[in-house]
Amino acid sequence: MSRPREFGPVQLARWLGLDHDQLRRALHRGLVPPPDIDDRKWSEALAKTLPERTEAILADLAAGPTPESSPAPEPTPLPKKTTPGRRGSYGSLQLARLMGLKEWQVKRAAQRGLIPPPDIDGRRWTQHVAEALPEIAADVAREIGDHPGLGSQKAADRVAARTGLAVTRDDVAELAARGTLSPVGDYMGSALYSLRDLDALTEERLAPVIEQRRAWIEASLTGKEAADLLGWSVGRFEVTAERHGLFPGRLDRYPRADVERLDETRAPD
Repeated sequence: MSRPREFGPVQLARWLGLDHDQLRRALHRGLVPPPDIDDRKWSEALAKTLPERTEAILADLAAGPTPESSPAPEPTPLPKKTTPGRRGSYGSLQLARLMGLKEWQVKRAAQRGLIPPPDIDGRRWTQHVAEALPEIAADVAREIGDHPGLGSQKAADRVAARTGLAVTRDDVAELAARGTLSPVGDYMGSALYSLRDLDALTEERLAPVIEQRRAWIEASLTGKEAADLLGWSVGRFEVTAERHGLFPGRLDRYPRADVERLDETRAPD
């Protein structure tokens, strides 16, 4: 099941068909509710209540303030870093400020069980829980590290630069699939790998993975290469391959031997 989306101001404005200024004015005039996630983002559930009201929001903005209306008050300044958020609780950003950490460190610490999970709706920490955590902040920082990690492409680039081996992002994913590398977090659904783990990879661990990838490329074909080999269109190849139970494997490539056997299915000219 996919994770519910969260909308920042830019994403919400685009999603509703507004520009940034229109969203800002709509918020200022109370035509759009304030964000309900850490005072910074709108939950998917709240966002879904807005599209049917967009035309009315735009009409109200075009009409301008009514004579009876008074200017909206200036926004209340954000609380200082040691002040809990709404209803005496802390979101991840406020907790990070309280602990002297970065927000991603707090989220990762909660995922790894180094601090208690949020005890309000799975998103916020009650005040009595949060204010006991600064005393373990140094231990959390040592365990989590000071870098959020690298995605597969930057991880491959880092390892390649250190070892001189032609490491690709697919090799990094394969190492993770084998359990040699373990993701330490994710960004927008993509795995992140720690610098410490990447720097610990030896040539002995890397070389077999690289060689197996190269051997597979030699023994396989892309869909376009397979279609060209058979003299077919790509569409005909894909439909015929699926009909015969042939599906792409690693790197979205087909075993050459299986592709060549498909040639035997041709009807006589």
